[in-house]
Amino acid sequence: MEDQYSRKINYLRLSLTQRCNFRCLYCHAGRNGCSAPDELSLREIAVIAQAASEIGCTAIRLTGGEPLVRRDISEICETVRTVANPQKLGITTNGFFLGRLAGSLYDAGVTHVNVSLDTADEAVFEKITGIDGFRTVLDGIGKAVATGFKRVKINAVLLHGVNDSEEAVRRLAELTERLPVDLRFIELMPFGLTGSDYLKSFVSKELVFRALPDLEKIPDYGEGPAVMYHRQGSPGNIGIISPMTACFCKSCNRIRVLSDGRVRPCLLGSREFGIRGLGVKDTADVLRRAIASKPASYRDGSDNLRINCEMKRIGG
Repeated sequence: MEDQYSRKINYLRLSLTQRCNFRCLYCHAGRNGCSAPDELSLREIAVIAQAASEIGCTAIRLTGGEPLVRRDISEICETVRTVANPQKLGITTNGFFLGRLAGSLYDAGVTHVNVSLDTADEAVFEKITGIDGFRTVLDGIGKAVATGFKRVKINAVLLHGVNDSEEAVRRLAELTERLPVDLRFIELMPFGLTGSDYLKSFVSKELVFRALPDLEKIPDYGEGPAVMYHRQGSPGNIGIISPMTACFCKSCNRIRVLSDGRVRPCLLGSREFGIRGLGVKDTADVLRRAIASKPASYRDGSDNLRINCEMKRIGG
């Protein structure tokens, strides 16, 4: 299905929970939002996945919070695979439970795994996440690679004064020298932080280019918003996702459903549609209306004008 700007929307991001066992500096997941009893049920998830499939979504990514805290996560994945039969079924996780769940997720039909890991330093990891879990996450990534998913990605958010040294970038990049993973450095977006707090934390993608001057661009990589690069001799790749300094909204192909059943056409926008209690046909109709209302850019729906103006000054 196309929106009013002729963007083909074929990707559903479905949040399963707001709960999380981490307390990351830049994220409010788990601190507020819906509680476990208010989360979408397995039946509701099945309805949403089937409706998304009927309007043309061929890729579905399950997110959180931390989706692996749900005890029915394997059943959810298998149900989504069965009712929607997506070409790509992904999951985004902090990796803490990945070591023991990778096999069951693979068997349930998950094809792609994204793991959040912002640093290769144990002490900095604990500072960012609030827990001592660096080795557990690293083991989970290794288990995911060994399990045989089509692609394993590592997402690293850059934070000023935390992990924004060139040495910190290079240490993370060493993972791609050992493992066939895609490491994507991501510019911070204004989710949990706003206003001056956000601007003080923001780090531009230029840091990555300074730290890794030997990056060679991979043409036509075809993996979402990331611009992908390779370093000679490495089994893995380096990606850069720069939503703030190089806005890629014009190619956005996503629709999002939050864990309490609200449909959000734009992740940073304020417009929402409710779908709880609806059948497949009515859910599909709401998704169509939501897609039709997608703004041209997240900046069109943002109330934080200072951030928008500052990003334009930086180069976005």
